[in-house]
Amino acid sequence: MAPSGFQVIEESLFPVVDKSDPKLLKQQFLTLKAALVRASMVNEELSFNDKAIFDALRLQLFRIQILGLSGFDAPIAQNSIQEAEVALNYITTYLSFYDAENFESWKEKVNGLNGYLNQHSNFNELNRAVVFSQHFNQLGDDLVNIQNQLKIPFFDEQRPLKVDAPHLFKKGIFNAAFYSPAQKQKTDSNLVSLGKMLFFESNLSSSGERNCGSCHRPEKAFTDGLRKNKSFDGQSLILRNTPTILYAGLQASQFADSRISFLEDQIKQVAENPLEMHGNLKHSVEWLKTNEVYQKKFALSFPNEPISELKIQEAVAAYIRSKNAFDSRFDKYMQGDKTQMNEEEINGFNLFMGKAKCGTCHYMPLFSGNIPPLYMKNESEILGTPKDKNHTELDSDVGKFILYKAKPHKNSFKTPTLRNVSLTAPYMHNGVYDTLEEVMDFYNNGGGAGLGLDVPNQTLPADKLNLTTKEIKAIIAFMGTLEDKKDNSYNPK
Repeated sequence: MAPSGFQVIEESLFPVVDKSDPKLLKQQFLTLKAALVRASMVNEELSFNDKAIFDALRLQLFRIQILGLSGFDAPIAQNSIQEAEVALNYITTYLSFYDAENFESWKEKVNGLNGYLNQHSNFNELNRAVVFSQHFNQLGDDLVNIQNQLKIPFFDEQRPLKVDAPHLFKKGIFNAAFYSPAQKQKTDSNLVSLGKMLFFESNLSSSGERNCGSCHRPEKAFTDGLRKNKSFDGQSLILRNTPTILYAGLQASQFADSRISFLEDQIKQVAENPLEMHGNLKHSVEWLKTNEVYQKKFALSFPNEPISELKIQEAVAAYIRSKNAFDSRFDKYMQGDKTQMNEEEINGFNLFMGKAKCGTCHYMPLFSGNIPPLYMKNESEILGTPKDKNHTELDSDVGKFILYKAKPHKNSFKTPTLRNVSLTAPYMHNGVYDTLEEVMDFYNNGGGAGLGLDVPNQTLPADKLNLTTKEIKAIIAFMGTLEDKKDNSYNPK
């Protein structure tokens, strides 16, 4: 799975032209040309309607921000600011074909944004906090208003990012039900309340002493603060570090190796895993049927339906899917309250989305590996995580490789969310790092390969980021702004 096309061409031309292998460069140009020809042929067979065009324009606005201005599309050339101007002008060209009342207002805002980008054309110095909150948010609102004025309908299909989302920081734009089986999920308060009770119900384990909350503790942002928790028998350790359940409902796959698609299936696996809860959901059903409190709770959520394993799974999944508060200081800043972040935190965000390249794997606004702008798949990366802090040996956990036995997946792990990351130490799948400073040092040195470990398939660039101590401090300060309000997110209610 060697890289090809634009990715190789960019590395051959930037930052200086590599003249050592002109044949390779020519071959890559031909590969890219062939891909463009195929795309052109496919497009000739496609037909578009107005709602599809407006949908594409909205997704393009999101893409410019998340994948363009973060440097994802051109990490070496770093010409994404200039490309953003071109893309914005093309959106304006398409809109000009419609007789929209506030089209002139749109043009004015695009010109204002392009003017700002022209004046701040240095990739590493661009204030993305200003660009996103004061420009792109308004453009997104305008685009939705234009579509409504023209009476052009939105798609009625289920998506993770709602089809009428005006911008990336509007509260309520993510649809957790998309990640449930058949893309349907009851979200009423009775079901969430039942799920909460079951989440903390120790009788789902064989000993009657362990529940989901034993490892996912609310006061620790639903983690346990341990590198690895003890297994059920107390004699060994569980394979991996305990992740938070916060925002787990907005993931297209579960577990660090992405082996499960739905929370419902994950819940069954954890409850019945001999190393975790060592339970049996069939036995749990029989016990729940004898409990008057649970009988009433299940009857409220599933009228005239018997208690079953699936109902247990659905209820706990509904509770976990309710844990997406989006009420951090960062969210409030991006929604317009400029008092929520200080200068250091804003600088940290700009570094995160620029020079430090964090945003090219932890995609905004979920800050996870859920791939934008559709957010339908989770990405996994190979970082070269060491066994210990001495950095002399690669961790023995092969990650996703265990599922497919394919070499490209060896040591590959799902990219987790960084929301509430300041509260979820220790870090990495094996809990090797105790502080964010240690994590940042690992990335700053180019991951495992940059530290001298043998990781031939590492997807994280092995180049040093050359971040200063002050810059690292600012990035960590920014990550602190992703902490949700405790009364909303960490409260088991």
